[in-house]
Formats: sequence, structure tokens, C-alpha cells
Amino acid sequence: MENLTSTAKTIIIVVFAIYTLFQFFYSFLSRQAMKKGAGSGDFMSKFYTGGRSSGVLVTAMMVSAGVAGAGVFMGVPGYTYTFGAIWMVCCFFSLCTNFMVLGLIGKRVGIVARRTKSNTFVELFMNRYESSRVFGALSCLVVLFFLGAFAVSTITGGGRIFQILTGADYRIGLAIFTLLVVVAALTGGVKGVASAIVIQGIVMTISVIVLFIMGVNATPGYTATIQELMKTNTDWFVPKGIGTAISFAFLWGYTTFTMPHVTMSTLTYKDTKTLHNAIKVGAIVVAAWLLCLNGLCFTVKYLFPEGSLATPDLGIPSLAVSVMPPWAAGLVLAGVCGAVQSSVGGMIVSLAGTLVGDLYKNIINPKIEEDKLKKLNTAGIVVVALVVFLFACNPPPLLASLITYATGGMTVAFFHTVLLGLFWKRANKEGAIAGLVSGIVLYLALDMGSKAGNGLATALCLGVNPVLMATALSTVIMVVVCLVTPKPPYGLVCTWFGKDYPETAGE
Repeated sequence: MENLTSTAKTIIIVVFAIYTLFQFFYSFLSRQAMKKGAGSGDFMSKFYTGGRSSGVLVTAMMVSAGVAGAGVFMGVPGYTYTFGAIWMVCCFFSLCTNFMVLGLIGKRVGIVARRTKSNTFVELFMNRYESSRVFGALSCLVVLFFLGAFAVSTITGGGRIFQILTGADYRIGLAIFTLLVVVAALTGGVKGVASAIVIQGIVMTISVIVLFIMGVNATPGYTATIQELMKTNTDWFVPKGIGTAISFAFLWGYTTFTMPHVTMSTLTYKDTKTLHNAIKVGAIVVAAWLLCLNGLCFTVKYLFPEGSLATPDLGIPSLAVSVMPPWAAGLVLAGVCGAVQSSVGGMIVSLAGTLVGDLYKNIINPKIEEDKLKKLNTAGIVVVALVVFLFACNPPPLLASLITYATGGMTVAFFHTVLLGLFWKRANKEGAIAGLVSGIVLYLALDMGSKAGNGLATALCLGVNPVLMATALSTVIMVVVCLVTPKPPYGLVCTWFGKDYPETAGE
């Protein structure tokens, strides 16, 4: 914002502030509705699933924010700006796949979550694997570490937006953004985060369409811009890093259901019809975001030559400030920040649920009183947010790189345990533990080995991200262990796979 007048800066900041305050007010109203009994269930159910009462728009926008977040608005455009146009293709593929996968997985998760009265990702699959504390504890550690890394990468996007708004140090912007996330999470829980997203989604959709039109108008024309870039940035159009691109498409496409904060959004919907319609609406919304934001990568590359941006992730926000009237730029930045805030908020709530609900309540102290649980939950959100903030103070230059790493960790741990647990009756706790442990060990070994130049590790990776081979091998290990160990209890199988499921049953 260095080239803007003080008046323009003031207008952008005021519009941003008004919008943010409105979001908090809306979140507060959602929280009050939850307290008055919106939905059903105890405190944990209402806080983490919104009482399973979300409608089409709320569910659609919550899923969309979980899938997109800072990755779509800042990370992918940053990667595209740096490494080339092929990343646009990968992003389209992965996001289309996201919704197909969620349509299949989300429905199944919602059904069994209601049958087992599960409120969190870890709790759901602990129930699937015979309430195994070993599996539960390992799952908690994976979520806390890798989803925590995901949250760090995403919250960085919010900090950078505030950096653009204020011109202040990145860490100051990050601190302000973190405070907003904490207040929103404490105010509304999942219900508040999800409800506020509806307004954010509408504003964001309109904003990116307008930004696309104005961004193109700031250039000689879309076709002329591409032709000029092909002359001056020939290498940018040449596909390179194909293995990395394939890995990206897989990680962000087929493995969406391994991300606890996204899976949690499928626990909130009111009924199956609501989920089906939400997936359709969400797919249309995210497609609009992608078409506009990815299409603007050409414009950003043209208007901001190499080295003119503080970091490539700031391409889209910088474009908004440059080509739009101050009030419109303020709305765009507020919309982007709101989407990132909702995504981070969902992750913070999910991490707190893992720490307090899963690790402490379900494993360490199942008899804890509800009043103490509420206090611990509040403390958990604050602690998680503080830890995420501290790690985000020194972020990597590209958000997408850290997001890919975090997604990889959750994929190797949960791809087989979730997929086989949902659709294979023979999956048992021994196999799940073996699959989770082997997935993490193989991933770390292959990743570190290939980076260190180890010939065997490099060969096994086959030119793609180590997560693909680690996932394949650990899936085989899980299947083998499941087949050579006892079947899961009959009653559990009936609960998860039968239409009529008895509370007790024998062979």
C-alpha cells in the first residue's frame, strides 16, 4: 500500500474493520442460539458439531472454507507465480476431486458419527477401532503435529493480509489476526465459525469476480497479456516439477477427508439431503473462486514482475489494492481474510477438540465434569492459538510448501485408517495402529532420505512426493495385519455397516 494516499489507506482499513466487527456480531448471535438449544446434544456436541443442525448454505461454505482457505486465495497463486502455469491445472483437478470425495466420504461419516455419537474426528475413529487408547493417542499426536503445521501455514496468510493493510511488521499483523481468530472461536465454536462463513462466502464470491474483471481491465487485455508473458517469461509456461505437481494434485484432491477440520464440517449438517445440496453449492462456489483467482495469476505475473512482491503469496491482495477503489479493495481483503479466518478457526477448534476432548476426556480422564470441560476447552483454544502464533512468526516463503507437508503427514496416517474403516468390515484396531505407525515412519524416512540424497529413498519415491509411496506401502501393511489378526467385534460391525444394528450381538 506504499503508493496509496493516506485517505485511500484509511478507507480500506475502515471498511475492513466494519466488516470484521459485523462478522463478530453475527458469530455472537450464533453462539447465543446454540446456548438456547439450537440442535441437540451436550456441550461438546453443540460446540464441535453445532448440534448437527447446519443448513445447506452453512454446510456448503464451511466445507468450501476448509477445502480452500489460504491455499486457494494465496498459496496456490503464490506457487503459480513462482513455478509456472501448470499449477493452475493441478489446482483445478484437486478441487474438483475434493468435492467428489467429500460427497462419498462425508455422507458415510455423518451417518456413523450420529450412530456412535462422535463429536470429533479422532473420537469417531476411536469408536471404529474398538475404543483403542493406543490408536486414539497416536491419532491425537498426528493431528496436533500435522494439523498444527497446517494451521501455521494458513494463519500466515492472515498475518500477511494485515501486513498489507497496515504496512506494519508482519508479526504485528499476525498477532492481530490471531486475536481475531481466538475471539471468533471462543464466541461461536463451530456454529459461530460456520454461520459467519455464509456472509463471508457471498462477499468473497462477488469480490473475486469483480477483482477478476478489474484486474484484466488493468492490462492490455487477457489474450494480449498471455501473449506478452509467453515472450518475456517463456520458461513460466514450460511444465516443470511434474512429480511435485502430481503429488500436489493427489494430496489436495483425494485426501481431503484425512484433514480433521474438513471432516468435522461433515458432522454438522442437518440431514443427508442437506449434505448433498451443500456439496453441489460448495463445488460451484469454489469453482468460481478458482476460475477467477487462477485466471488472475496471468495478470499478477504481468503487473508485478519477478522481485516486485515482498513474497509471492501477496500477489492477489496486492492486485486488489492496486486496481480497485479503496472501499472495494477493503471488501476484497476483508473477504479473503474472513475466509482464511474461518479456515484457521475451524483448525483451532479441531485442534482444541483433539487436545481436550480426545486426548484428555476420552483417554486420560473420561469422568471429567462438564463445567471443568468447558473451562479446559476455553484454555485449550487459547493455548493452541498461542502455539500456532509462535510457530507462524517465522513462516516459509511459500505457504503451499508447508501446506503440502502438513497434508502429507495426515494422509499417511489416516488415508487407509479412514477409508478402510468406513468401507471394509474386516478393518480392526491392530491393522489401524500398524497402518498409522508405518505410514508416519515411512513418510519421514523417505522424505528425509530423499532430501539427504539417499539413493534407495530417492528411487522408492519414483520422482513424486514421498507421501504417495508411504501411503501405498502402509495401506498394504494395514490390510495384511488386519487379515492375520482377529476380526472386529460383531456388534461394532453392525453399528458401522448394518441398517439395523443391535446394541449387543454375538457371532
